[in-house]
Amino acid sequence: MVRETFQKVTFIFFLILSISFLISCQSKKSETVREEVTLVEIVPVTQGNISKEIRFTGSIEASTEVKVFPKITAKIEAMDVELGDRVKKGELIALLESEELRAQVAQAEAALQSIRAKWAQMEVGARSEEIAQAEDLVSKARAKLKDAESNHTRLRALFSQGVIAKRELESADLAYSVAQADLNSAQKQLEMLREGATKEDRQALQAQVRQAEAVLDLAKIHLSHTRITSPIEGTVNQRLFDPGNMAVPAQPLITIVRMDSVKVIVYFPDHQVQFMVPGAKAKLMVAAYADQVFHGTIDKVSPTLDPATRMFSAEIKVLNEKHLLRPGMFTTVELSVDPHLDALLIPKEAVLYTEEYQKNRDSGREEVCQVNYLFVVKDGKAYKRKVSIGHESGHVVEVCEGVKEGENVVIRGLHQLSDGGRITVVNREGAGK
Repeated sequence: MVRETFQKVTFIFFLILSISFLISCQSKKSETVREEVTLVEIVPVTQGNISKEIRFTGSIEASTEVKVFPKITAKIEAMDVELGDRVKKGELIALLESEELRAQVAQAEAALQSIRAKWAQMEVGARSEEIAQAEDLVSKARAKLKDAESNHTRLRALFSQGVIAKRELESADLAYSVAQADLNSAQKQLEMLREGATKEDRQALQAQVRQAEAVLDLAKIHLSHTRITSPIEGTVNQRLFDPGNMAVPAQPLITIVRMDSVKVIVYFPDHQVQFMVPGAKAKLMVAAYADQVFHGTIDKVSPTLDPATRMFSAEIKVLNEKHLLRPGMFTTVELSVDPHLDALLIPKEAVLYTEEYQKNRDSGREEVCQVNYLFVVKDGKAYKRKVSIGHESGHVVEVCEGVKEGENVVIRGLHQLSDGGRITVVNREGAGK
């Protein structure tokens, strides 16, 4: 009986001893875990200037795009430009069929020369030979009238005596009247030749000259339309017809774009309209040149928003001397606005965030909110601290509340940290501090 009691006591003693040993080992293990050190990299909080960055996706368009239309309907004889060719203002683009129009010009020139010849003759006046002929006609008409008058007097006397019939007297009267009319006509013709053309005649002939000149000018204009030239300096963006096709005024032959500068069209909501002002600077990035940044300036801003999209639009002017930016490309546009001076700055990778339930001051309800925090290094340990974040620019972020200038924050190894954890600071080369 005593032996069994002794065995039980001995068993209980060893059991208690084992449990104590296990607890001691676990305690030492916990202490070992707590004493683990995390390697981190730190940077100091600095002071500097930072601006808010807003981004848009925009499309690139040529600063000027012109469609060249023919003004007449005619067959295309030649096209002197190809897709991608650089053209100067006034350079020949195409030739249209012109034979019929050349004939119209020649006809109009001949008509004008004829009327100008008449005008020159009117200016010079009648020649001496023409005046002499007219004087001779007057003399003959006067002699004829004198004979007709003598014959009329003689026959009237015979008729009064009853010697001749009335019909013979009437014939004499008619001959006398015709002779008078011929004399009057000859005298007027002589008078006109001596005095020259009347004012009315001159005005009528001048009007004919002006009309002929207008017809010739119109014919030349129509002929000039067979030579199609470039209205601007630029690059051929489209060529829509080939020689042998029929050119019609309703369809363009080519499209020319000017690409020494381009414009980028962006759309933005109304809460950003305060930042989108003419003259504001912008940076642009395109996928085709990932390592290159282009610079532009806001040129125009729409005064009203589109009721369908509820967005405003703006045009950004970008110099493009090397023609790297092409119409149709998409670009990312970045603007730096609302500058903050002497702000507290840290690298963006130093900031982590978590979600917490917080009471909304207006509604009183619990809502999930994002809480930003970082780790501040002090006396060989890292302490978790909530911070308020302001502007972000590139790899830098503004801290409005939570840190002071000169404090060191963790930027590497912070995901393995706990509040108050021991750390070892290493530099870029990995040497301990």
